[in-house]
Amino acid sequence: MEDKQKTENLNNIRHSSAHLLAAAVLDLCPDTKATIGPVIENGFYYDFELPKPISEEDLPKIEAKMAEILKGWDKIEGKEVTVEEARQIFSDNPYKLELIEELAKQKEPITVYQSGDFVDLCRGGHVENPKEEIKAFKLLSIAGAYWRGDEKNKMLTRVYGTAFPTQKDLDEYLVMLEEAKKRDHRKIGQELDLYTISEEIGPGLILWLPKGTTIRDELEDLGKEAEKKAGYQRVSTPHIAKDSLYYMSGHLPYYAEDMYPPMKSEDGTYYLKPMNCPHMHMLYKARKHSYKELPIRYAEFGTVYRYEDSGTLMGLMRVRGMTQNDAHIYCTEDQVVSELVNIMKLHSYYYQLFQIQDFYIELALPDFKNKKDKYFDNPEGWEKTINILKEAAKKSGVEVVENVGGAAFYGPKFDFNIKSVTGREFGASTNQLDFGSSERFGLNYTDKDGSEKMVPYVIHRAPLGSDERFIGFLIEHFGGAFPTWLSPVQVKIVPITDRNIKYAQNVLEQLNDSNIRVEIDERAETMQAKIRDAQLQKIPYMIIIGDREEGAGHIAIRTREGKDLGAMPIDDFLGKIKSEIESKS
Repeated sequence: MEDKQKTENLNNIRHSSAHLLAAAVLDLCPDTKATIGPVIENGFYYDFELPKPISEEDLPKIEAKMAEILKGWDKIEGKEVTVEEARQIFSDNPYKLELIEELAKQKEPITVYQSGDFVDLCRGGHVENPKEEIKAFKLLSIAGAYWRGDEKNKMLTRVYGTAFPTQKDLDEYLVMLEEAKKRDHRKIGQELDLYTISEEIGPGLILWLPKGTTIRDELEDLGKEAEKKAGYQRVSTPHIAKDSLYYMSGHLPYYAEDMYPPMKSEDGTYYLKPMNCPHMHMLYKARKHSYKELPIRYAEFGTVYRYEDSGTLMGLMRVRGMTQNDAHIYCTEDQVVSELVNIMKLHSYYYQLFQIQDFYIELALPDFKNKKDKYFDNPEGWEKTINILKEAAKKSGVEVVENVGGAAFYGPKFDFNIKSVTGREFGASTNQLDFGSSERFGLNYTDKDGSEKMVPYVIHRAPLGSDERFIGFLIEHFGGAFPTWLSPVQVKIVPITDRNIKYAQNVLEQLNDSNIRVEIDERAETMQAKIRDAQLQKIPYMIIIGDREEGAGHIAIRTREGKDLGAMPIDDFLGKIKSEIESKS
């Protein structure tokens, strides 16, 4: 309850700061048309139609005007007005008039809020005493934004800002923001040659370069090894399917807007698959199963395609094609809780391995009150599965936060949300408990008495999420300085002079024979320049080879952090790095 109150107070500060921003812009540019200014994660924004362009160089001037106006804001008063009164107040603003007409059509109350001379169309949510409670704000950036997100509408100017209860909170956030810029996976991904995106192929479709592919392969090998130990069987499914499969699953017509357009063929209509579930269900259905086989755990790194609006795409975090660490578990009622607990343990293993400590789990529930038609119609089934998830959470010793409205149409789920060291939050993975697909797909098994029974539960799980998003997270989490086992290049050999190259190549061969990912820098550059470039590439180890090392048959080792480990025999270094890789330390 206390956290909820803090969040509400913070949102009120930010919402009031958005009003303050609009008042300042209107004061500086009276011909401006103010549109909307909502609270968003970590701040707020306001969209304007401006008489002349502004740049980020103008932000300090706007901030100064905000501070000046704030001195006269003792309160923000709200009142309900009639449609005619609202039209009169905003008669010169077509954007507000459009919103007013929609509210009138929906017969919703129309409220306006005023502080000083500034009046805005608003639902409320403000501080009581602005000049006392708005203590720390900062304008961050400017961007273009279509009115109401529709590219057919006019392009507006969006000003982003943030606000906090204290200057200390704001300063800490701004430091974190700078760190986030340094660790931005798009920036580091380019610097380390991990991936690229081609306009000719299409936005949101990732091309993995050799070094990025190495990370992806290591991540998938990790998942395959862990799943093999946990009793999963690997499968593989195609990237397209007939529309009849998605009508059977229920994705059509309800999910159609998130799918790529249909492809016509002489034998039917095909879609790129938006998820792997229906394909795996058909694998299960391909032959008869006995109760002795259950639980059956099918796993694949399956690639899916979803149509995302181009404006929402962001590097590896929001893409149109993704490869998921997917699996489906077909189990009986007496097996379902233990399977869910084991999935929690798998999450714990991965999170400890990657040093992920800041995360929380949401229990995504249905919103029958407002979205009843969205969900599989089986009240008893919903109640039972929700209780099963709660029991699994209790047995796993984890706390969950309830999120009403977040459930899938076929069942409730656990959503794992993790934070990187930059404070950026990611929806990392999901575990869904499905009690509807068995009936839709006819997923049966032969019980002890020889009778055919429907598989009561299917668990959908993806602890590592998608390759794209999880690698994007890891780039920012580690700042590009991946653990040795995950680093695309684990060792860079730096010969000091040309006469040391032959010995350096001999060292290269020995490391290659031990499956160490190694490169040699034979450029006509100084040793210091080569070491600096290797450090910029975040390579864990550098082997320095000069006349002294060659004469002794040794190698000199430096770390990317600049630590000198001294000279040692090649076998000693191989023992050290192989142990580090095998233990994934």
